[in-house]
Amino acid sequence: MMNRACAAALFLGVTAPPVLAQTPAPRAASAPAIVVGIDVVNSTLQQSIANNTLDKKMAETPTRGGIVRIGIVHRTKPEPRALLHNELTEIYQVIKGSGLLFTGGTPQAPTPVSDPPNLGPTPSFYVNQDGGVTQQVKAGDLVIIPAGLPHRFSELDGPIEYVVYRFEAVLVR
Repeated sequence: MMNRACAAALFLGVTAPPVLAQTPAPRAASAPAIVVGIDVVNSTLQQSIANNTLDKKMAETPTRGGIVRIGIVHRTKPEPRALLHNELTEIYQVIKGSGLLFTGGTPQAPTPVSDPPNLGPTPSFYVNQDGGVTQQVKAGDLVIIPAGLPHRFSELDGPIEYVVYRFEAVLVR
């Protein structure tokens, strides 16, 4: 049987003081900051144009949970098939040109892609898209391509150049 003091405490809503959670201590970064100066961006872009290199990595650094890469793309032709990266999210910062970006839909007829210097070890595929959304992109636009989303430039209004930020999660097995 409950004593009267406990019953009164329950009735009045009196409870034990809350347990205070400990504030986690700050953790040091696992890698230094990476600065890609405008001179590196410009020279990499000029080399890409001169050598007809589509996609050139400029820097990368490990992060908690994965790796981040920065590259630059100089694209002169639309893509006939979409790309799909299983564990790689990309952000495009369009710096020159414009075109139609076709994303989404159901991936069909996947073919493995191997481009480790730029894409890293995540499985990537060329796919055909069944359905999807077309959006106009132009200089100054930012685009987020989540991992697993088919994407391609289906039409270009001339050459397009964009910085690509790639975030790849580490797979835990």
